[in-house]
Amino acid sequence: MSRAYLCVSIDTECDKGPAWRSRRPLSFEGVHVGIVERLQPLFTSFGAKPTYLVSAEVFRDERATEELRKLDGSCELGTHLHGEYAEPSAWLPEVTLDFQRDYDPDLEKRKLTSLTDQFIRAFEFQPLSFRAGRFGIGHRTIGFLEELGYSVESSVTPHVDWSSAGSPGLSFAGAPTQPYHPDPADPARPGESGVLEIPITIRPRLWQRLPGIGKHLEPRWLRPTWMTAEALAELVEDEIADARRAAPGRPVILHAMLHAAEVVPAMTPYAPFEADARRILDRVHALLELAQREAIAVVGLGDVPEILQT
Repeated sequence: MSRAYLCVSIDTECDKGPAWRSRRPLSFEGVHVGIVERLQPLFTSFGAKPTYLVSAEVFRDERATEELRKLDGSCELGTHLHGEYAEPSAWLPEVTLDFQRDYDPDLEKRKLTSLTDQFIRAFEFQPLSFRAGRFGIGHRTIGFLEELGYSVESSVTPHVDWSSAGSPGLSFAGAPTQPYHPDPADPARPGESGVLEIPITIRPRLWQRLPGIGKHLEPRWLRPTWMTAEALAELVEDEIADARRAAPGRPVILHAMLHAAEVVPAMTPYAPFEADARRILDRVHALLELAQREAIAVVGLGDVPEILQT
């Protein structure tokens, strides 16, 4: 029996350069090298199942789409909305800045519908899992996802306030760190939606709750991009312990994330050189080793609803 369950969700987009500027013409080394040559073979070697959340522009590249299609059942594929790339009114921005929560309701729904339709045409099955670009989920998003047949949402970042990033009021302070059914009008709070929210595993630092100084401290993310192997292991143990105290007997769900292009040099600001990309990949390896050693099953986001029902 698994001690806990780990989801590793991987944003799958076009390649980005310094300051997250999209490369022109668009390129997809994050798929060709990041997923096909580096990430997926690593996950397969551990018998682990990642979740690739695919942005709309990827479907316009025949080679990238075919490579994802060939992954077959070795992973989960879901969707990821950067609204600039999705119809209607799709365009190629230098930097993706939109938060879907700020769209007119009709436009948000049409973009979500278009992205979902692209996915179904490409892969011939219904996506179950979704994440908003820039974590910009809004108070209508959950309802739209339910209508479109999704079962899992993954945009909530507990203890993080995105107001200073360009969307005033977008805050997940106080959101649960374990999966919950959200309030459709406030995804950061539990409610009665049929969609399951699987938040990123993010925990506050020791001093973060202090007035004044606390708001300037970045919480701890279960994210190989930023955390050492030792820090990832400590965060995993802290979350398991707290989740068990809060809900004895309930399966513990951990959720790590990264971008596929982070493990390819010069395709994100996080990894300008091969050594940087390898460092991130090594941390993913360390996280999977930890999961194997500690009897933590690595599952897709879409597997979690069934796990929680058992």
